[in-house]
Amino acid sequence: MSESVGQHQNPAYTVGPILNPQQALQLGHILSQCFNVSLNHWQTYTQQLGQQNLRLVCQGNQVLGGLGVYPMGQWFGGQRITMSGIAGLGIAPEHRGRGAALTLVLETLKTLHQQRIPMATLYASTSHLYRQAGFEQAGTYCQYRLPTQSLISSPSDRTLPLTTGDTNHLELCAKLYQQQAQQNNGNLDRHPALWEQMFDLETPVYVTLIGTEQQPEGYVIFTHQAVSGGYDLRILDLVLLTPLAIRRYWTFLADHRSLARDILWYGAPVDPAQLLLLEQTYQVQRTERWLMRMIDFPQALTLRGYPQGLEAELHLEVEDPQLPANSGRLILQVAQGQGRVSSGGKGHLKLTIRGAAPLYTSLLTAEQLQTLGFLSGPAEVLAQATTIFSGPQPWMGDHF
Repeated sequence: MSESVGQHQNPAYTVGPILNPQQALQLGHILSQCFNVSLNHWQTYTQQLGQQNLRLVCQGNQVLGGLGVYPMGQWFGGQRITMSGIAGLGIAPEHRGRGAALTLVLETLKTLHQQRIPMATLYASTSHLYRQAGFEQAGTYCQYRLPTQSLISSPSDRTLPLTTGDTNHLELCAKLYQQQAQQNNGNLDRHPALWEQMFDLETPVYVTLIGTEQQPEGYVIFTHQAVSGGYDLRILDLVLLTPLAIRRYWTFLADHRSLARDILWYGAPVDPAQLLLLEQTYQVQRTERWLMRMIDFPQALTLRGYPQGLEAELHLEVEDPQLPANSGRLILQVAQGQGRVSSGGKGHLKLTIRGAAPLYTSLLTAEQLQTLGFLSGPAEVLAQATTIFSGPQPWMGDHF
């Protein structure tokens, strides 16, 4: 996102879809400047995302800026929840600081609420803006770095064959990816544009299936990043479904150590595959938190998966000043891994809409959120909420 945060919405602003080629070109010039990309890049982005998924903020006939919406899904509790990914928000420099960005975000949220989209997720360059609209940190984007030379002492395992693939294998890769994503809170059900952007690089992109083409147990998609005296291996996407696949993957990387200096990849805050390394030679290169906004909170609660074998009833009272339809008292009943929501109840757990996101995703416990002032309730209710929303730490390996 690119704008200094304005303090108030301007009623003179209007928000809506692109209506003609002139508006599309105006938005292209603005976002190309905001994100330092060429108009060709903008045109490719528009084709991949679809012009119908772009929204403008205007003042009269003048385009001030816009954003993109990725219609996709996100996995929580083993269930896919429909989600809108907000990306590429930019405002022309001469119009920043006057509330155009906040108006654009809030009006987009209202439209998504009308469409019954349960939630929205984004990466923020200016968190304060999005927090004004009800977003809060909800999961992690974590990059690791590992020196290839540190893999010399690791035991080799070549039980599984490696199969060279290409873009013709993306449908197969997508099926394998979904198997892994379903087990991880926060992983995306990717929009097709994210798959296309994975291969939209200046360097060659390689696809390697782990196992046979008929029975793969994972895959790695990677490219080379030039460094002095060789290159780094940059892992663009990775799926490892079995112990044999994990061991074969580390052996595959070790076989690059004559020229490859380091391996860089994105993974979970606690990456299970690292446990099969002999030593802890990896380092966290960078971390970033993505933000989530509950748009239709009752529907999001209904669609999420919950711990199997748990039967519980949680009485909530939600405060959502931007989308008042979310405000009020709800009863969440959990049984057989599913949730059912009804209105009313005693409102034992009081929470803001910002506090709902990190609780829902399993990023923070109810007790931790009470310490931050995002919710409040008796100790036994907090413990119950923590159990209901327990699960693996939320993360994703995609950036949009």
